[in-house]
Amino acid sequence: MSDKLPPNSSFATKTVHAGTQHIEGAVNTPIFQSTTYKLTEERYAGWAAGAQHTMLYARLSSVNSEAVVQKICALEGAEDGELFASGMAAISTVLMGLLSSGDHVVANTDVYGGTYGLMTGELPRFGIEVTMADMREPSSYEASIQENTKLLYIETLSNPCLKVCDVEAMASIAKKHNLLLVIDNTFTSPWGCSPISMGCDLVIHSTTKYLGGHSQVVGGAVVGRADLIAELFAKKVHFGGGVDPHSAFLLEQGIRTLHARMPIHVNNSFELATRLLEHEKISDVFHPSHPTHPDYEVAKRIMPKGTGMLAFVVEGGDEGAMNFMRKLKIIFEATSLGGVESLIEVPATSSHMFVPEDVRHEAGVIPGFVRLSVGIEDVEDLWNDIVQALD
Repeated sequence: MSDKLPPNSSFATKTVHAGTQHIEGAVNTPIFQSTTYKLTEERYAGWAAGAQHTMLYARLSSVNSEAVVQKICALEGAEDGELFASGMAAISTVLMGLLSSGDHVVANTDVYGGTYGLMTGELPRFGIEVTMADMREPSSYEASIQENTKLLYIETLSNPCLKVCDVEAMASIAKKHNLLLVIDNTFTSPWGCSPISMGCDLVIHSTTKYLGGHSQVVGGAVVGRADLIAELFAKKVHFGGGVDPHSAFLLEQGIRTLHARMPIHVNNSFELATRLLEHEKISDVFHPSHPTHPDYEVAKRIMPKGTGMLAFVVEGGDEGAMNFMRKLKIIFEATSLGGVESLIEVPATSSHMFVPEDVRHEAGVIPGFVRLSVGIEDVEDLWNDIVQALD
């Protein structure tokens, strides 16, 4: 964090100033597009101590990545953190770095599709057991704990069904059984939820999404306990999932407007959810801040500011949903989320294409299910676009 930034600074002030390196008086952290750094006595000492946060080689860290780490740590209230080349690089490094053959992990049944593939297709190959439980029912997680369980994996808000996790209850279970609690906080961002204050050990972000905010940079981050981050740094070195300086620079610029963008995302998504509930061609609408959502009470406690994510079911199944998307003129048909532009997808044909159909349906991704990342466009323009496409 900037030496001049008071420790009690607000979230908004931290997004702008925390971590930014004013080298040679620059208002932004300059791009250090260098693969390597001069070996000084100080850096030799840092290398001998493990090399974490030492400017040696850009695959390990850079001036730009360190600036972003400090910024995200300030926003999440974390002791330390590391940046990665993608959200999946961050998730893979956490799971492969902290778990060993013979270990067991419990995760939610409708976890992000990439994470689901990693847990069901890759971890078992290395002798790591995975049990899928219901994130909405903390008791189902506790019932799944075995003697060899080491880690509980949750998401603040599930993708794509927008189920809300009772993070505090999960933290209580993890502490009771002396387990690590890891959370993917991508869908709410640090602006919307503070998992570390609720008892999580590590927080993961696909920084491609709300933190980057402009659909121009791919990345991932893990922040949390310093001892665990030190372990993960060594694994990042081995696995090679570090982020390049230019990507880190773009990410820092995105984070600096997070506090300004998020209220617009949230307000727009809530307004669209309210209107969609009244539309005759929509059978279900899922928005955690709306009283109709099954997890509304939990959401008020865990993520009271809301989210820009919205899901709904279009009549006519997946074919009807695809036809609807193809008629949109402003909302862009594409995967990913969290950008200033609105993005829409049918998860069954994109992000969750490789999740077995019965698993998708059981989780709630039924025919006609659409996920919408609501941008910061004028909400009336977005609504008019949706109505004309449905009509």
